[in-house]
Amino acid sequence: MDTEAENTLPAVVLTERAAEVFKEACEAEGSDLTETFLRIGARPGGCSGWKYELESNTAEDLGPNDVQIMSREVAVVVDREALIDVLGPLKIDFSNKNMVEQGFVFEQLTTGHQCGCGESFTPVKDLKNRTENGPFS
Repeated sequence: MDTEAENTLPAVVLTERAAEVFKEACEAEGSDLTETFLRIGARPGGCSGWKYELESNTAEDLGPNDVQIMSREVAVVVDREALIDVLGPLKIDFSNKNMVEQGFVFEQLTTGHQCGCGESFTPVKDLKNRTENGPFS
């Protein structure tokens, strides 16, 4: 896992509430926060092309392309290529508006297309192509 290039990678920022919820979940499961990581990823799907994925991992789940980014004392792990080409800079919050609409909420920190529910998005690499070729390419 590469932490040296952390400053050149897109930012991944947890809000205080998101970090608190993850820490509480680790505690409830009896997981050691120093050995448990919050993995962020994406897979094709959703109305905007890709859907966010979020899970907890341990060292056994780490791959050679994974990078670790610390945010509010939580180790966030993400595949380097996915972070650069698909996800881009992100802010992750936790919403508990009501019993139906509660959970982690993602916000792209670049100007880009994201559906209204916040569950799907356009990959960063596609946003770059639109900028370079004009908005209607």
